[in-house]
Amino acid sequence: MSAGGGGAVGAPGELTGSLAQRLGAAVEPGPPGELRLRVGAGEFDSAVRTLREVGARFVSILSADTPERALVAVFALHGELVVLRAPGGAPDGTIGSWWPAVRWAEQELVERCSGDGGGAGGYGRRLTAPDADLLDRRVDGLDVFTIPYGPVRSGVFEAIQFQIETGGEDVPRIQTRPFFKHRGMEQRFAGLTPDAGVHVAERVAGVASVAYASAFSQAVERALGVAAPPRAERWRAVYAELERIACHLDVIAKQAEAAALYVGQARFGILKEQVMRLRATLTGSRFGRGVITPGGVRFEGAMELDELLLALAGLERELRRDRRLFLATASMTDRLIGSGRLPRTLVEDHSAVGPLARGSGLSTDARHERPYGDYLRLGLRVVTHREGDAMARVNVRFGELSESLRILRQSIDHLRRPAGELAVALPADGAGAAFGWAEAPQGELVIWVEIRDGLIHRVHVASPSLRNWALFDHAFPDDVLTDFAFIEHSFGLSVAGADR
Repeated sequence: MSAGGGGAVGAPGELTGSLAQRLGAAVEPGPPGELRLRVGAGEFDSAVRTLREVGARFVSILSADTPERALVAVFALHGELVVLRAPGGAPDGTIGSWWPAVRWAEQELVERCSGDGGGAGGYGRRLTAPDADLLDRRVDGLDVFTIPYGPVRSGVFEAIQFQIETGGEDVPRIQTRPFFKHRGMEQRFAGLTPDAGVHVAERVAGVASVAYASAFSQAVERALGVAAPPRAERWRAVYAELERIACHLDVIAKQAEAAALYVGQARFGILKEQVMRLRATLTGSRFGRGVITPGGVRFEGAMELDELLLALAGLERELRRDRRLFLATASMTDRLIGSGRLPRTLVEDHSAVGPLARGSGLSTDARHERPYGDYLRLGLRVVTHREGDAMARVNVRFGELSESLRILRQSIDHLRRPAGELAVALPADGAGAAFGWAEAPQGELVIWVEIRDGLIHRVHVASPSLRNWALFDHAFPDDVLTDFAFIEHSFGLSVAGADR
């Protein structure tokens, strides 16, 4: 799980003092699970270097206004979020030059804050305003040509471009270009009540609406010092695991489609549709929208628990059969084995998360590292594979499908306990700032929320898709152009989640 070598700091109980001393930082008050450290603007770079040396995983970098204007970098370390703050600091675009994990997030921040597109941090090409007609060709040789694949692609609604340099089969270089449809979602939160803001959160990345609503709601709750009732936390876990199942089934169905395994595509598509209909019955929305809110949930799931268990049992039987057939089809698995291999060291350098990281042997999962809500009581078996290829990432998803079904059964058992409150009221004129997090189907999602006088002042979204898309350029060392679809689907990312 570490992002680099170096000496270790202590266990969580010892983390505050030892890390603050090593960084020369002042400890600031914060909610549980956040270790807030303050350094001078001139010490920010060296403090980040030290955090990498002790094994911290980069999460995000942002500009915050609470309690004062500051440059903030966030890291995961020993079950806590380490929040490094430099009051008055401004991003200079240099950290990403020596830590790949930081590059995109830092460049985005520099460009958004300064409006300077060219040369931020020495990166050259502007990240946040890509030019679809610009061919940045660097590979020379006989018959080498460039394919600007996207941003508009047949059958794909999200806009992203892959500039592929190839001689016809081998792919020596790819450039991944997001941000063609930047919607300014973070700015849309400003001035809203938390209850209204959750509707915006659900629409940052529609396929992970529950994860975004949950992370946002937890950030609000932590900022205001309130806790969702246990029954609300149980329902949140149910909705989150159903969302994970739907997303993983979608990825597997797309892999079958890419291999022209149309029966497999249909079978996994049917299973996904069953889950989507379950969600619609429970919440009134196929994407689970409109039920999670800061302070709890709006209503009970509109389905008898025994009926839900029966539906899950049937889903599990069919999934077990279809998984066996999928993995026994050589024409399918041959396209996945060895494709898009990502060595563990590379994944660590980029602080990748989700099935992408777990497919390269990293046991990183926010439900396990920093358990939240009902996951404090549910437990989790983190599914990992070490091969680092598309097959490993599919196997991680198959394993997580089984684990999600186990968690659902346990959550439903918890819901059989005497009913309690579904939500608590938020203070009308509350103020505060905090991070909230959730393990989305794509990986760890972290959201920063600042609240003033009961209204949202600022939101920052650290999307798992933004972090993981940066690795796509590195996934073609030994692959050919026809492997492209299998590798892309194995990442299982959302363009909308990255281009917020």
